[in-house]
Amino acid sequence: MAFGAQYLSDFRAARVTPTNLVLNVTLKCPLKCSHCCFSSDMFHGGHLSAADVHRCIQQAAQIPSMEIVHFVGGDPMLHADIVADAVALAASLGLRAGITTSAFWAKSPARATASVRRLHAAGLTEMTLSYDDPHAEFVPLRFIANAVTAARECGLLLRIAVVVEANSKITAATLRADLGLQDEPGINIYETVANSTGRADGTDEETQAARLHHASAYRGPCESVLHTVTVDHEGGIRPCCGVLPHYDSLKVGHIAEEGIEAAMRGAADDPLYRWIRLEGPVAILAAITADDPVPMRVEDFDGICTACDRIFRSPELLARVREAAEARRPQIETCEILLAGPPAAATVAAAP
Repeated sequence: MAFGAQYLSDFRAARVTPTNLVLNVTLKCPLKCSHCCFSSDMFHGGHLSAADVHRCIQQAAQIPSMEIVHFVGGDPMLHADIVADAVALAASLGLRAGITTSAFWAKSPARATASVRRLHAAGLTEMTLSYDDPHAEFVPLRFIANAVTAARECGLLLRIAVVVEANSKITAATLRADLGLQDEPGINIYETVANSTGRADGTDEETQAARLHHASAYRGPCESVLHTVTVDHEGGIRPCCGVLPHYDSLKVGHIAEEGIEAAMRGAADDPLYRWIRLEGPVAILAAITADDPVPMRVEDFDGICTACDRIFRSPELLARVREAAEARRPQIETCEILLAGPPAAATVAAAP
């Protein structure tokens, strides 16, 4: 059985199906967490302007598969006016809107309620709070409690992300107990493992070694690449969740030039991103260095973001991986077609 030309054309077009737009409004943050992938603090300059944020959302709304706009930082609440206005625009264009924040602003129940109600009135549908041992050095637990109460009063979909290390005091279970949420299964409090990127790359060797053995360390295919598009604080477009230092090598376009849809179409034709989606960067590095004097092993990486960090921060390694990806382009496309399932009968021609 052979695939028809129309099916192949339709299949290639269908690869461009991002559902999530992540706006990295700013890298500035009032915290200085030891595991921050962006090494954020209050000394980072620059942020997306209101006009740029509107441009991003309007471009994203033209993509039929797009579902949600999510505002991240640094901390996007440092620019609450821009975010509130942008949430309203997203809602008017039929997109859901979410935000990830440390809740540094929720210093009292009244301030938390006012901030959350303003965003909810604009159209915010979900909120993710970040809290763990490093965050707790800067944000008291009562701030999180205030934000949780305000989000629940507004009926927002609520998550709390907890980054854990081997000896973390704060875990999902302890945080749920401390917040009195044991009987609230609808609030998703979940754990992630720190990747050794950004400021986390500078932690001590013992901590980094422990990450390698953590039960939740993930080394498989990347589900974010080509399905999420991130716009950084300077307008650069990145074809994934963007949880890496902002290397130019990972940028596929700019909102003021080709725009989001064209940039993502180019990324979807790039065999490297497609290979990362199929097998993941850990497997890729293990494969291409297998015959090296010192090969990279799967167990050398504490997660896929650490592996991508290794690829995109090294011009020499990136060139090598790109060459291998281009050589594998036919196999990659065959795997994608097989995973997508058989085409409709009308687009299939029987083999002779």
